Amino acid sequence: MSDTSTGPIEHLTRTPVAADAPVVLAVDDLAVTFRGSGRRREPVRAVDGVSLSLRRGETLGLVGESGSGKSTLVRTLFGLNAPTRGSIRILDQDPNALSGRDLRRLRNRMQMVFQDPYSSLNPRLTTHDIVAEPLRLMGRYDRDRVVQLLADVGLGEDVLGRRPAQFSGGQRQRIGIARALALNPEILVLDEPVSALDVSVQAQVINLLIRLQEQHGLSYLFIAHDLSVVRHLSDRIAVMRAGQIVETGPAERVFHQPEDAYTRELLAAIPIPDPHRRGALTGAIPHPLQHPGAAAGPVSAAA
Repeated sequence: MSDTSTGPIEHLTRTPVAADAPVVLAVDDLAVTFRGSGRRREPVRAVDGVSLSLRRGETLGLVGESGSGKSTLVRTLFGLNAPTRGSIRILDQDPNALSGRDLRRLRNRMQMVFQDPYSSLNPRLTTHDIVAEPLRLMGRYDRDRVVQLLADVGLGEDVLGRRPAQFSGGQRQRIGIARALALNPEILVLDEPVSALDVSVQAQVINLLIRLQEQHGLSYLFIAHDLSVVRHLSDRIAVMRAGQIVETGPAERVFHQPEDAYTRELLAAIPIPDPHRRGALTGAIPHPLQHPGAAAGPVSAAA
C-alpha cells in the first residue's frame, strides 16, 4: 500500500516564535557518566555539561554524528538514565523531584516519536488499538478521539482495523505521530522521525509536523544527524559532539555561517547531487573513555 499523501510537496511557512515565549524545557550543565566494564574501569562520559532550552511553539534541532550523545540525552530527559550532574526542568517542573501520579502527569505532557516506524508499532495490534492504548492507560478512551487523531495525521476511519504490516513506512510514522498526540502533549521529542523514509515521504511528514505544530502550539526537540533535514523544521540548531554542545544558534545562521569547525564539517558532508563532488567526514572520532574536550581532534571533509 502506498502512502496516502502522494500529491505535490508543499513548502509551508512556519510562524516565528515570540522572543518572550515561555521556556518549556530547560537543561543546565547536564552530565551523564557510565561506569566502565571489563578490565578497563574508566568512566564513560556520554553527556558532559550540556545546556539547552526550548520555548513554547519552537523547534530546536539537535544534530550530531552517531555516538555524539544525542540518544543518552533523550533517555535522560525521559528519566531512563540518571543524571550525574546538572538539572532538568520540564514545563517548570523538576522530574527528578516528582514521583507517582505527579510524575505520570508530567510525562504525559512530553511524548516521543521514534525513528523506526517498523519496530515502534506493535505488529499484533490494530491501528485503533495502537492509537487508543495511551488513552486507555489514562482512563480517557474515546473512539471519536481516536478517529480524530488519525484524521489529523491524514488517515481515514477505514484504517482502524488494519495492522502495521498493511501500511507503508510513511503511513506507519503517521500512526506513531497520532499515538504521540493522544494525551495532548505540549512537547514532542522527535528522534530521527524521517530518516527511515524515502525522500519524498520525508518531505510529506515534515510538512505534517509543521501543520500539527501550528494547530496545537507544540514544541519540538528534533533529533537528527542530517543538517539538511533539520534546517527545514528548526528555529534554532544545537550541534552536539562527543557529549558536548559545540554550537547553538538560529537555523539559518548555523546553516550559512557556522562558527564551529565541526559544524562546518557536518555541512560539508551533506550529500550533493553531483557525481563529481562528494562530501564525507574523515578523521578521528573522539573516544568515549576520553574527556570530550581533550578528545576533539581534527576532523576534515573529503571533497
